[in-house]
Amino acid sequence: MNWSIKALLFISCATTFCYVALMGKADLSANVKRTELISPVVEIKNGNKWIVVTSVSAPTEDVKRLSSFPDWNLVVVADTKTPLDWKLENVHFLSVEYQKQLPFSISALLPYKSYTRKNIGYLYAISHGAEWIYDTDDDNKPYGQGLKQFDFDDTISGVRYRPQMRSEERILKRLFNPYRFYGMDQMWPRGFPLEHIEKHTNGNDSQVLCYQMKRAAVQQGLVRHDPDVDAIYRLLHADTKSGLNLKFNKFAPPITLSVGTYSPWNSQNTLFHKSAFHTLFLPTTVSFRTTDIWRSFVSQKILHLSGLTVSFVPTNAVQFRNAHDYLKDFKDEKQVYEDSGKMIEYLHDWKCAPENSSDLERCVKQLANDLVEVKLWGKEDAMLTEMFLNDLKRVGFEFPRILDGNYEDPYTPSKNETSRDVNCRRMQLDFELKETKKTDLDENVQRATRKINYFGDIVYWCNETDYSNLTNQFPSPEQLSRKHENSYVLKKNLNTVLIVVNNYPWKYGMGLFQRLYEPYFASTIFCGSWYPENFTNVDNFTSTIFPINYVHVNPAEIHKGYFAYHCVTLVKEMRLSNVEGYFMMADDAIFNIWQRIDYSRVFHLNGIYNISNVWWSGDYGKKAAINILKTIKITNNTKFQDAWNKFDKGLQNYAFFNLTDNAETQMLNPIGKSISDFYYIPTLQSEYYASLMRLFYENQFFLEIAVNRFLRSVDHSTSLYARTSYLWTNREKWDTVYHKNMVAMHPVKISKFMKPGAARKRYCASILQIWSDIIFGGSRNYTDKSDEEIDYINGFPVRQLY
Repeated sequence: MNWSIKALLFISCATTFCYVALMGKADLSANVKRTELISPVVEIKNGNKWIVVTSVSAPTEDVKRLSSFPDWNLVVVADTKTPLDWKLENVHFLSVEYQKQLPFSISALLPYKSYTRKNIGYLYAISHGAEWIYDTDDDNKPYGQGLKQFDFDDTISGVRYRPQMRSEERILKRLFNPYRFYGMDQMWPRGFPLEHIEKHTNGNDSQVLCYQMKRAAVQQGLVRHDPDVDAIYRLLHADTKSGLNLKFNKFAPPITLSVGTYSPWNSQNTLFHKSAFHTLFLPTTVSFRTTDIWRSFVSQKILHLSGLTVSFVPTNAVQFRNAHDYLKDFKDEKQVYEDSGKMIEYLHDWKCAPENSSDLERCVKQLANDLVEVKLWGKEDAMLTEMFLNDLKRVGFEFPRILDGNYEDPYTPSKNETSRDVNCRRMQLDFELKETKKTDLDENVQRATRKINYFGDIVYWCNETDYSNLTNQFPSPEQLSRKHENSYVLKKNLNTVLIVVNNYPWKYGMGLFQRLYEPYFASTIFCGSWYPENFTNVDNFTSTIFPINYVHVNPAEIHKGYFAYHCVTLVKEMRLSNVEGYFMMADDAIFNIWQRIDYSRVFHLNGIYNISNVWWSGDYGKKAAINILKTIKITNNTKFQDAWNKFDKGLQNYAFFNLTDNAETQMLNPIGKSISDFYYIPTLQSEYYASLMRLFYENQFFLEIAVNRFLRSVDHSTSLYARTSYLWTNREKWDTVYHKNMVAMHPVKISKFMKPGAARKRYCASILQIWSDIIFGGSRNYTDKSDEEIDYINGFPVRQLY
């Protein structure tokens, strides 16, 4: 039976709605409300959030769990193989017979024994007022933060993928591989064009950090254990019985793709906002292993027409995959392998005809027909797309506005290097790539190897000064890994981020810091004015290691270090995952990473000085404080308001100055100073810190006063070495003051060590020698101490690593 005959037969369906839907002339508003057309199968939960799955099995444990979410409605779409007695409380179960009664023109024309009957579930949810649809399968299980890890606020901060490219450049630079971004080497999602896997890297200088951007219309969550890869990858890497067992980097943040960039995504752990409901259609004329991939590519093109896009969020679900025949999957994915690259190129180049260009619905219908012409799907899908769109309209869906042809990306990184008002900025964030079959143990050994190799470079660097006491006799990577695994401090540091701040444009030292610190932290991020063309690599031993993690802050923003505290705010706004805390250190500070602090509290080297501040009388003191008070009285920024309330309550709770002080009184008090070249913010306080300090930054509050006010409002600890941690006098004698028991010391100017000479030799003989002895065993004449051993300094206990 050909398609046109099917359509004619369907016109004779039982309800008037079916008839007029196909004819395209229905005006239901005059006769009956849409909510009366489709009675819900069970009571609808509040919140307008819906989950849609198909199932041919009895209720699985994963489906039972999905049905238990208190603020989500679950729709299960049956097929002819689904048990007739399928039943689960609080679930909108759409049996085959019930589907026949639904007034959707698409219902009777969707094939049976097909995943694409899910389209009916989408329409059912939308007809009952859905604003969010979570698209998943009956063998996927949200875990960790689960669905809460998705973004529901209209405006967010975060990282965007925005590669540098010209409009005429072809597909390679327009592709994004989320699995690589999340730390997996030589791994790709199902649907990634195979011809581009070897050369594609996501690229350096391809990321932008934005303070405010529109939340993505579609969000794809990563899946742990057995993520969605193609059959080729499974045949090469998966166990025939247990499948894959993979974990992505746990610290990587969400990332949003820019208009004009593409990545395949699937229907297994994906959230759609209502602004993307018109892109939900799953095509029927391609294989089961192709339908959601084709949907993802078409969806992205349609979203781009309205300036909307897609994001990827860190792992929030786990899948223990149902048994699959990998060779059968391979055959079902044939079109994916052959045509993914062609599909993306065609979609990117495709233009809506002038007569349709002002109407998004007509553009989508044109695209559906054009895909038939180039044989990327069948003509049935063009007709079903039109019917799906008509059904959407009849249940009240409103299409987003289509953009004109002169689209300009609103999230272009700022090129104004003299403005403090920057929304989007250059940045780069990469994580160590791991191989598919590497275990956690292998990763620890790999990290230990990096520690040894990096410090080996530093040994050669010191040898240039004729200082030869640093050992070349390192423990094996396995030995070093075991040793560091037993260190409480080093293990805690692996879950924290180190932010290294430069008050002036970076010109030297980044490579040295990378070798000293990078293998010991979740990430080391450089913050300051970063112009790679002006950077000097003096030697091979301390040259910059690329890719380098950085966030660019222009000279007007950092202003000679006046607002260095803003760097922690910016890194927090990247929205890294599972980070326990953030260390901030100036580039001329020394950080003894083996020293133990209380990671649950804010740590500051010397805390609060109740003395007047010389900056108070200028523009960055009292004047800024008055502007802050004016801002808080008129602002509609809820984050500022929440931070201000917490600031006020914190001053009362901790009373670091005066019991009667409230926020306004404290802001106008000229007393208070905190030297702040090194401190630590636990994640528990990081949201408060970021919001309060952005308020302070926008009103140009000076570093020492801004941090002082924050410290007064929180529980914090300080260093027992506070008096000697800062070199107020005799700065050139830093090597005689430095001690292994310090947490940090300031200042030691790294720029003085660029060339071999006496200054570098002193640095090697004091600071680096202690590093070598403690971290690697070094000269072997250093007595190791356990985590529990306590030294006493001036009568106070000091707990150390060794």
